[in-house]
Amino acid sequence: MINTELIKLNPNFDSALIVPAATALRSGELVAFPTETVYGLGANVFCEKAIKKIFEVKGRPQDNPLIVHLSMLEYLTDIAINIPQMAYKLLDTFAPGPLTLILQKSDLIPEIVSAGLTTVAIRFPSDPIAQVLIELAGVPIVAPSANLSGKPSPTRAWHVYQDLAGKIPYILDGGTCDYGLESTIIDLSVTDPVILRPGFITARDIKNATGIDVVEYQANQSDIKSDFRPKAPGQKYRHYSPIATVLILQENPNLPERLNNLLTGIEEFIHKKASDNNLKGDITKEILVGLFLAEELSKELNLEYFKKYLYKSTCYNVRFKLESYNNQQGAAGAAHDLFNRFREFDRIQADLIICSAEQKSGTGIAYMNRLEKAAAYEI
Repeated sequence: MINTELIKLNPNFDSALIVPAATALRSGELVAFPTETVYGLGANVFCEKAIKKIFEVKGRPQDNPLIVHLSMLEYLTDIAINIPQMAYKLLDTFAPGPLTLILQKSDLIPEIVSAGLTTVAIRFPSDPIAQVLIELAGVPIVAPSANLSGKPSPTRAWHVYQDLAGKIPYILDGGTCDYGLESTIIDLSVTDPVILRPGFITARDIKNATGIDVVEYQANQSDIKSDFRPKAPGQKYRHYSPIATVLILQENPNLPERLNNLLTGIEEFIHKKASDNNLKGDITKEILVGLFLAEELSKELNLEYFKKYLYKSTCYNVRFKLESYNNQQGAAGAAHDLFNRFREFDRIQADLIICSAEQKSGTGIAYMNRLEKAAAYEI
């Protein structure tokens, strides 16, 4: 087992504190570090042995490509070839920031980075710790999210420590990530640029800022076929899943009806759980439900009524942990805290997690993408 050092860095951090991690990274070790989106698990992009460690440590499928993180535009031509002018226009507008571009890869990039494809994903993180780490390492850093494959992406250092302590030498703790969701990924290797993974930067943002037309993200059934070869992370495999079962509370303009759907959904889950596990005679008969709901909905909840109704209906004592997000922020507020709530609910050993749905527009596209990949079904 590796001794994992957690290096806490404040906003005015001394770059000397990062030197040991940068040295280790350059020499072929793995380092977890914050970005503005989620924490990344980094390796030297030119060290195939180190990149293999990423897949081993995470338990990541070999056909799931990685993203190369750069600090300076000068590195771009080492990583990609046949770079269209459109790429430079997008980078000039949105980089550094939560935007990833898929381009034709150069011969310098090991095939393991791009899962054997001729393309490579690149981005320029805006987090100052990430930028200093890349600069001190002196090489581009290839990095997926710093979690065990399939689990919720880490947005705080303790999320990383929970998954990877004893497996990597360094975790750089930069506090909470600004966005809380992974970057928007745009495929520029095709004739019509298309978003392969939605994020905080939307097709509308791109059009308004640059005049470039980008095809908005569309969920595709081919994403889940066994022979599908994804160009971008997050396309093929089940992701972002906590231990607890996740349900999505569908939108409904009729608030009382939506509250009733919530109650009925919990009731049906308990009956199914008892039936599936033959727990009808279980003397503990207790269920813990984590709720992550829009503020307007959480204010109308009468949890005492819920508890009494559910005990009478199921003979189970139901406990609730309620967390809400600001309706004025909408999907952006929900997206920022989603992964952290998943982690928190797992920490308290919730049996069930129910999250509010949001409209699939703007940031809501990214929020619902992550939520749907984690969820068992909708109610």
